[in-house]
Amino acid sequence: MNHILVLPEEFETKLNEAHADSDIHEKWLQIGVDTVQDMINRVISEMNERFPKLSIINYRVDNKDNIKETIGNRGSSSIYAGYLETENGNVDGLFFYIPPSLNSGNDFLTRQVMPTLLGIYEGISQDMIDLHFNNRPVYILNINETNRSEQRAVKVSFICAELLGFKYLDIFGREFHDILTSLSTEDDEFQISSLADFNRLFAVNGDNELFIVNDEEKVLQLLSDKVTASKNPSAEMYRYCLKVLPAIYKAIDEGYRINIDDFDSVGLSMFDVIRTYISKI
Repeated sequence: MNHILVLPEEFETKLNEAHADSDIHEKWLQIGVDTVQDMINRVISEMNERFPKLSIINYRVDNKDNIKETIGNRGSSSIYAGYLETENGNVDGLFFYIPPSLNSGNDFLTRQVMPTLLGIYEGISQDMIDLHFNNRPVYILNINETNRSEQRAVKVSFICAELLGFKYLDIFGREFHDILTSLSTEDDEFQISSLADFNRLFAVNGDNELFIVNDEEKVLQLLSDKVTASKNPSAEMYRYCLKVLPAIYKAIDEGYRINIDDFDSVGLSMFDVIRTYISKI
């Protein structure tokens, strides 16, 4: 099935700003991209190559408010969200991008992706009974040229996105699975195939500040301190969701019960969405 890639207006704006920066433009030239149109063409060609079923034949630009309404986002409008449109005009997938020059490693995905997904879930939560938090395929494009993509925390976020089933594409071809090498105790490449494996990704000296895995009672207990102790709990909640949702997926697959008692006194409206989600799986 052919698709149209619908991009937010700000996508072109940020590409134009990046192109005008000689340092960023030099990074583009290193991958054979000269103009803004070249970059858009590269994005489409690489998405088609990596995900052949998309068959993107064209693109168009729309404003963020129209996109917000079309994808059913009940949260805030996002300049980072677009979608894939079928020949019949239906939304067949969500598109997000990590912009050039972004220097906040902790928020590489949380600002660009999670608020929109939470906003969409608010609208479908009463009808959707499914392990997966999102109801459409999610595609994430990284066009950020800084070295932030090489930091462990950022690579961990990409791993989390992958475990959630999101499709990730780095226009500069940078690897992120290499951080799993440090978790390997054998010659074979380490892969996260269980809740215990995922727990090792966050455990420091045996302690995990995000959740506790109780293997004897088969309980995954979510911890609130990371959110409640933050100076910006709303922003921290988005980061938290990206990290704990894969744990929830793994826990349900393995027959664990989810315990969220630690959040009983947390008054964040966005956590109510997570409560609703957990109550329905």
